[in-house]
Amino acid sequence: MEPNEIQAGLAAAVEEVLETMCFTSVLSSGEGAALAGIGAPAACTAALRFKGAPSGGFRLGVPRNLARVVGAGFLGCEETEVSDTQAEEVVCELANMICGSVLSRLESEATFQITHPELVPPEPGAGFSDSGIHRWFDLGDGILTVSLQLQPTI
Repeated sequence: MEPNEIQAGLAAAVEEVLETMCFTSVLSSGEGAALAGIGAPAACTAALRFKGAPSGGFRLGVPRNLARVVGAGFLGCEETEVSDTQAEEVVCELANMICGSVLSRLESEATFQITHPELVPPEPGAGFSDSGIHRWFDLGDGILTVSLQLQPTI
């Protein structure tokens, strides 16, 4: 798998899941851990691990206000009706759906075991190295970031 293929699969998976499940469009996106000039850390971060060929980890982070926006789209309610707990649950579910989508795009014939997504501290690098694939997505109401770590297949 070439890094460009992984980046393209990751971008397509994020855009598809956000559009179909949250009725949210990506305005722009790019490679890297964060959009230049945006210093706010993700307040709501979910991570999971997967085993298969390849194995690795996935992380998704969003600011709290964006978690409420995508949560409202996902739950079919008003943004003001989304509790912190519901927003966090939606972020975890998005991590699960996006990771599953990108893995099926990259290895359509492989079977993967995916752990349940968990909320983690938003520090960049907590449990992940800088060597992974990082991408940001501007949704208009904030920046969603994703990181995909792939372990070499032996």
